[in-house]
Amino acid sequence: MKSSHKRLGLAIMLAQSVLAVSTAQAEIEEIIVTAERREASLQKTDISITAFSEDTLKELGVTNYLDLAAMAPNVMMHEMPGKAGGAIAIRGFKNAETISTFEPKVGLYLDGVVVAKGAGSVFDVMDLERVEILRGPQGTLYGRNSAGGAVNFITKKPEHELGGKIGVTLGDYGKQDFKGTLNLPLLDNLAMRASIGSLSSDGYFKNRDSHPNDGITIQDKDLGGHDREAAHIQFLWEPADNLDILYAYDMTDIDEDTYPIALVGSGPSQPTLPQYVTDGSGDREFDFINSFLTSEVEGHNITANLDLNENTSLVSITSYRTIDVDNAADSDGSPRTILNNYSGDDLETWTQEFRLVGTTMEDRLEYVAGAFYMDEKINDFYANTGLGGFGITQRKVGDASNENWALFGQATYMLTEKLDLTLGGRYTEEDKSMNRTDSNVAGATNSGATLGTPRVFPEAQNDYDNISGLASLNYQWTDDVMTYFKLSQGFVSGGFNPRSPTTGLTQAQILKAWEEGYDEETLDNYELGWKTTLLDNRLRINGAIFYIDYSDLQVNQLTETGQNNIDNAGNATLQGVEVEVIAMITDSLEMGGGYGYLDPEYDTYIDSGGNDLSNNHWAHAPENTFNAYARYEIPNFQEIGNLVFRVDYSWVDDHFLLTANPPKGVDKNVAPSYEFINARMSLDSMVGPNGTAISVALWGKNLTDELWYTSGYDLSDGSLGFVGKAVAPPRTFGVDLNVEF
Repeated sequence: MKSSHKRLGLAIMLAQSVLAVSTAQAEIEEIIVTAERREASLQKTDISITAFSEDTLKELGVTNYLDLAAMAPNVMMHEMPGKAGGAIAIRGFKNAETISTFEPKVGLYLDGVVVAKGAGSVFDVMDLERVEILRGPQGTLYGRNSAGGAVNFITKKPEHELGGKIGVTLGDYGKQDFKGTLNLPLLDNLAMRASIGSLSSDGYFKNRDSHPNDGITIQDKDLGGHDREAAHIQFLWEPADNLDILYAYDMTDIDEDTYPIALVGSGPSQPTLPQYVTDGSGDREFDFINSFLTSEVEGHNITANLDLNENTSLVSITSYRTIDVDNAADSDGSPRTILNNYSGDDLETWTQEFRLVGTTMEDRLEYVAGAFYMDEKINDFYANTGLGGFGITQRKVGDASNENWALFGQATYMLTEKLDLTLGGRYTEEDKSMNRTDSNVAGATNSGATLGTPRVFPEAQNDYDNISGLASLNYQWTDDVMTYFKLSQGFVSGGFNPRSPTTGLTQAQILKAWEEGYDEETLDNYELGWKTTLLDNRLRINGAIFYIDYSDLQVNQLTETGQNNIDNAGNATLQGVEVEVIAMITDSLEMGGGYGYLDPEYDTYIDSGGNDLSNNHWAHAPENTFNAYARYEIPNFQEIGNLVFRVDYSWVDDHFLLTANPPKGVDKNVAPSYEFINARMSLDSMVGPNGTAISVALWGKNLTDELWYTSGYDLSDGSLGFVGKAVAPPRTFGVDLNVEF
């Protein structure tokens, strides 16, 4: 931690000292965000927020949220093996499971439409205008309440001008990405914008067949490759001066291998495993069998904006999204059949949101009032095969129905010319029900004949309701310095676990755990923040200090026997700091970065078995995170185009991959600290035939070939006897070619 504090302090001192003597007149680009459901400057928004502009996203090569991993303080994003999903952790609040019956703690939005679940959440968008990462509870302005924060993807909208772009990316490991965008005016009041893409690679990882005496055939020689098709089509209709209607369709189709798991350790119950153990380094070779992932994600969205008068507008967002995901994974990372998993999600979600946005009292009062409704139909199955099953696969199927409706509102009143008061409130009600069937299937796959009589559980049902609020004081000391103090509350509903344990329990205990499920969780977030723009808009320092008091925290526990528990941990507290700096050193050189500090603690944590687990650790909550970048631009280089150099650096402290830290485990679910460096050199704005703009770029990611783990589990102290971890991609290189017209 001391090292990171020193890095941050030196970076700020260096920026101030250099800028103090600089005569350059360069200024930091102003970013307009819609985090508060109206356009506002990032520096006037009393939310701890990191925003990425269109140009920055292009330079970072962002198409989905996984590309923003460790690019913001107290934020982690990484791929989860299988499910075509990912995990987002903000301030220690993590989407712990990609299974669709669990509620995410971080909201993910595409053009205002909530992407309700982790499964299928890694959709690819090729035509982004902006990405906003909001830290802290969101609910008085958003359709779906969230505890940790929200990630907003905002795409470019159709315009009444013919234009488009074509892009090609080629790289090592057989990377071939092809993207195209066309903006087409159809009528005086109708325009279309369409983006399509084909993204593929051969995979970063190889299976090693170095144990011929095992008599095992290892499949899928390339692992972790991509084979994805994506599209996003929008039609903008403006039938009147005060009305516009946008229809949008997006899809991502995936057919590839599941992200591989490395066997990094073994326990006493598996004496034959040490010969297969690898940390995943070197050539990143694995012993991995039985892997596939297919995913079809589709979304429809109709957004209507009606200006009732010059001060008031009504917004309607209607969406329908479907997700169909199937995957198989070798969870132990060895050629032995210790634990192979199969799972599938079939999800259908309807949402409807209305918002009334306006100003009154001579613009002294700004307000948002809204209503939200969501209807979900979910079918999940989860199956696993192990040595103890003697060729029998255990299968669990859950059918769920969820209804969610809420009323929310927020208003900001200008008490004085410098002091604003914001108040917000939300009422949420959810109705959940689920059916479950457990059965045994013949053979080592999920497709065999059912053996015996399935166990049919009684329907589980419960209602959850919550009232949460927000209060904030915002003081504008000068035009360039603002501070705020905020109290905000968060809520995540309870539910039922279709994978709740059955081994070693009586029938009464099994039914009790199933029908009672787990309770909702609530939190109070206290936050002191500041937004500062100094030295004639050449230095920006934003930050926040926060303290969070949590009640009935939902915790995902994977036991030593591989069973999945969802517990309410009781009470917990979390405190932390976030600081972000941007400095224009000269007209050509921009530097910046961020630092995050987290200190979470369970005050009380008694699991369903009566065990005191208060010494356990939060998952994906590193104490320190640090990121920095430098960008240097030479305009009109050799009268050809703009030459741009960019280097990004990120460092993440050691952390835990699961909350459980088994006392006799090999590594106790620890992920060591890591750092990585990305770099890009581009020649932009070159004039091509017929007035086209051409850009070409060379890039490299993870230039030091750093080894780190994105997820994993330590099951070495039980009968399964292994430690599995997902390894992040190695060093990669590539070239981008884009033509815009």
